[in-house]
Amino acid sequence: MTMDVGVLIKEKSEDFKLKLLAGKDGIGRNITVPSINRPGLALTGFLEHFPYERIQVIGIIEHIYLSRLDDSSQIEILTKIFSNEKAVACVLTRDLESTDAMLKVFSDLKVPLLKTSLRPSALIGDLSYYLDSKVAPSIKIHGVMANVYGIGILIVGKSAMGKSECALELVKRGHKFIADDIVNIKKLSLGQFLIGSSLEITKHLIEVRGIGIIDVKELFGIGNILSDSKIELVIKFEEWTPVKKYDRIGLDDYYAEYLGVKIPEITIPVAPGRNLAVLVETASLNQRLKNKGHFTAKALNATLRKELNNQISHE
Repeated sequence: MTMDVGVLIKEKSEDFKLKLLAGKDGIGRNITVPSINRPGLALTGFLEHFPYERIQVIGIIEHIYLSRLDDSSQIEILTKIFSNEKAVACVLTRDLESTDAMLKVFSDLKVPLLKTSLRPSALIGDLSYYLDSKVAPSIKIHGVMANVYGIGILIVGKSAMGKSECALELVKRGHKFIADDIVNIKKLSLGQFLIGSSLEITKHLIEVRGIGIIDVKELFGIGNILSDSKIELVIKFEEWTPVKKYDRIGLDDYYAEYLGVKIPEITIPVAPGRNLAVLVETASLNQRLKNKGHFTAKALNATLRKELNNQISHE
């Protein structure tokens, strides 16, 4: 996914205290990566492996160096950096003043030159996080998303498996609802993990067969919803098949993969009389234990092996 500099200015100029100084004609340039760069050594002319596609941030050190150069030298080095077709934008931090050479280069090249009062470290951290959520790769899948005991649960399976009804029961039991029917999944590159959220048009809504569309926020309160959550467990609902062997011990680990990221997955067979919400709650608690390094099935297996070895040694 991509976004242009104009969207950044429109959405975050107040939060990031951004002011456009030059290069207004270039606000349509696309931002394709969330990473930010400080040009540093590149200002001396060393451009090997330079990340032109990143937003460049100039701090006090870079500004002092440039300010000590004459106008022609400034124009020469800035042109080498920002004339590249991948160039996006440049931000002056700490309310540093732009030089005449800067204004000329960015105006001529039609590359946005921005200014902020923020320090480089603060801007880079917040801007990287914002851009990661905007340009991160994403997919949309059929499923339900909830946060149960602090664990983000993605429930998938064929239609009429009871996913929405399970989500409704989880909400009644005090857990957090995120999405129904379509789940938007983003891969945040800075942390290499997945975030699940709802589509804007269906936010807070659940479709329940026989009742219709219900608004979780209005019926149960704002305390029972979340806008998004990290996906830590995938639960697959499938129709119970007597001839199929299901995992009854839990020794083997299974994973689902989305956008190249593997997430622990379990399969729950759906049959009349099974309380799916309780099973999802239990799976969530069990995943919390696993995250802390406690694997019940493996611990039991180790205990049994030890007991068997003791019995064999005494025979």
